Amino acid sequence: MIKPYRTSSAFLTIAVLILTVVSASSMAHADREAELMNRVNAALRSNPRLNGAKAYTAAEGVVVLYGTVFDDKDRAMAEQTANSVPGVNSVVDNLRTKTGKWAQEEERINTQLLTNGFTDVQARVVGPYIYLSGNVVGQAAKDRAASVASSIYPNKQISNMIFVHPGSMF
Repeated sequence: MIKPYRTSSAFLTIAVLILTVVSASSMAHADREAELMNRVNAALRSNPRLNGAKAYTAAEGVVVLYGTVFDDKDRAMAEQTANSVPGVNSVVDNLRTKTGKWAQEEERINTQLLTNGFTDVQARVVGPYIYLSGNVVGQAAKDRAASVASSIYPNKQISNMIFVHPGSMF
């Protein structure tokens, strides 16, 4: 009876030792990844153009960028900045751009303008502004085009630069 107790005690001691080593190794790995993430985020914050970009580590040496930057130039700059940090082997770019959002808004407004018969009117979105340009016949059509754009994004300011051609006299 004494012998089985010593055998199980030895197995228990070995198992605890293995778990301790594995746990310490994984904690060291997690610390390295957290340190890498912090270095990449510090590098991104050092450039005011990249203040909307953030990073996390997905695997050893792999950094995922997320958040919003102004345009594709800033997106490329964020990726280059992250790649320049020692320890980064790969960068996954999940950044969004403000100009990309504006392009989607423009497309939605332009589709609605076409649906309402405004074939010669275009919208351009820049931040909180919608710029309308093109040609219509009559002031009423110009006002209606602005109403169509405003109905889609009522919180945006309309700058109506549509040229009004006078209607037919006959």
